[in-house]
Amino acid sequence: MKFITVTGGLGNQMFGYAFCLNIRTKKKKSSLFMTHKKDSKAYGHQGYELEKIFSIKPFEETFSKLSYYLLYSYNQIIRIFPNNFKPFLFKIIGIHTITVPENFIYYPDVFNFNHNHELFKGTWQSELYFEEAKDEVRKNFTFNESLLSINTITEKKQIRKQNAISIHIRRDDYLSSKYVSGFMGICTKEYYLKAIEYVEKNIESPVFYIFTDDKKWVNENFKIENAVYVNFNSGKDSWQDMYLMSQCKHNIIANSSFSWWGAWLNSNPEKIVIAPKKWWNNFDIDDVVPKNWIRL
Repeated sequence: MKFITVTGGLGNQMFGYAFCLNIRTKKKKSSLFMTHKKDSKAYGHQGYELEKIFSIKPFEETFSKLSYYLLYSYNQIIRIFPNNFKPFLFKIIGIHTITVPENFIYYPDVFNFNHNHELFKGTWQSELYFEEAKDEVRKNFTFNESLLSINTITEKKQIRKQNAISIHIRRDDYLSSKYVSGFMGICTKEYYLKAIEYVEKNIESPVFYIFTDDKKWVNENFKIENAVYVNFNSGKDSWQDMYLMSQCKHNIIANSSFSWWGAWLNSNPEKIVIAPKKWWNNFDIDDVVPKNWIRL
């Protein structure tokens, strides 16, 4: 049995499940594994969201369900131990912990499956981690449109009539001590200006839909013609911004798994996706951005 630890907010949860689906293509039983309750802030402000938004459950079979609960119970017992000691404790019960040196690099060896039971801990943020399961991933990540708000439905209708380009500008939590050293200073004003210029040269009559948690900073730094600010989705409706990004014809993303998925789920076969040249400050090369996207 293969268990994939759920980590982070919605975008990270989606990467985990996509990785899980890829393991299943290799004829291995696999299940998501949540170390916390579904409403835990360990999964972002909105908790575990895959079940609500996509009707995805952590496990699919009775055997997987039983294995999951046994592992969950054991994990609760060993919570008092330091994290670096837990791989040893899992190994005692026959479960080997699989990790990788860097979260944004693709390591094909994780698919070697050297043990019968393995617990995968990471974020698996690369399309390469679900290369064989792309169609299944897209099928599973079909948004539950019955949950859409009236505002989102109205905005979607406008987006579909235009050469709509989403721009995701994420600043709020990236300014915190938890993220600032790794992620801040990458998606600069200059990056967005270059991306907008590229779009204006290559797309006729673009309309820019701006998704941001810092409208004040955007207003102070940009004068974007034909701009629409999408600012009505918050709290439990935050995921609907990802949905609207996916409805745009083209995308300018931040170094964020949230807008990454908004762009990846965009079904326009001629889409232009622009991403930052670097994803994380600690290294210059990564495997996060698909090869057919443009990096500026």
